[in-house]
Amino acid sequence: MGAKVFIVDNEYRADRKVFFVDNDYQQRNHQLIMGGTLVKNEYEADMKVFIMDNEYRADILITRRNFPK
Repeated sequence: MGAKVFIVDNEYRADRKVFFVDNDYQQRNHQLIMGGTLVKNEYEADMKVFIMDNEYRADILITRRNFPK
């Protein structure tokens, strides 16, 4: 069972920063959230993430296909 993930709207509130890549070989630290579920409420989450515009500032690189649903 993967982590319960919540997407926050401010970078400072996030535990991890995520950037979407196009190919599986570009992924990094994706195992932290891959296979997890997206939750609707912040209090349910194991991990809060913020979606980044820049790859170099992200902690997790993951494909959209592998991102929790």
